[in-house]
Amino acid sequence: MGLLLGSGGLGDRSFNDSAYAGLLEAQKKYNIRFETIDTGTKDANIDALRLFARNHYDLIIAVAFENLESLKTVASEFPGIHFAGIDFELAADNVASVVYREQEADFLMGALAAMLTKTKKVDVIGGTDIPAIRRIMTGFSQGVAYQDPGVTVLTDFAGTFADPAVGLALALKRYGEGVDVIHNAASKTGLGIIQAAQQVNKYVTGTSGDQRYLAPGNMVGNRPKRVDTAVMLLIDGVYHDSFKPGVSSLGLKENGLALGPFDPNIVTPQISARLDDLKQKIIAGQIVVKAE
Repeated sequence: MGLLLGSGGLGDRSFNDSAYAGLLEAQKKYNIRFETIDTGTKDANIDALRLFARNHYDLIIAVAFENLESLKTVASEFPGIHFAGIDFELAADNVASVVYREQEADFLMGALAAMLTKTKKVDVIGGTDIPAIRRIMTGFSQGVAYQDPGVTVLTDFAGTFADPAVGLALALKRYGEGVDVIHNAASKTGLGIIQAAQQVNKYVTGTSGDQRYLAPGNMVGNRPKRVDTAVMLLIDGVYHDSFKPGVSSLGLKENGLALGPFDPNIVTPQISARLDDLKQKIIAGQIVVKAE
């Protein structure tokens, strides 16, 4: 297996690390061999993907929207090779795409923020302006409004997924303007947002794995995007000779998105019960969260 990572690379404690966890799980289950490549220039990415294809890798995966064009180019050149894209849609006979209904889980994070804010002012900071971040922002905003229409929601793009210093500066600015809960959807840039929350003793939530240890008492918890679930589904398909091109959509129902764990000193049993009730209503279709 070959995996082209997104911005931030391994160690982002977020999107890329989750994809890598899927590879490790597949290695234990199927004894696969794999190689990962950090994203670089478009030409470098294309060269790396071509090298995987020329070496007849059984599955070549590119994660993150920024790698769409690179994968599209190489997949068209090697029609006999299985390719996959995670977090973007690409229609081709040899490509499987996995996208997420982020808005479902971020609706819940918006409801959580509305229950935690004391200033009635919250913010969501995304990395760059891409469809997945738009879905996160719109889901979060709907959740805030559903829980408490009196809460103001700000939205910001950091302009990068890979620079904690940018996240730190932007978050400090927003906290200084009265925001007391920031929802972080900025991958490695988000590490700076967490640092800012700790500096000014405000709250931050996120879209990654468990990051509470980075700022105990300030990092409330996350709703991880289960990129490892997508990686395992794709590898399962290749291993069992049932690879299916086309687009798959993962949400709360498919365990493509998770909730928590949360700091129990901040998220009370009552808040947890409210979130679980809303989650079940989304899964049952009683609450429909719009993607845009």
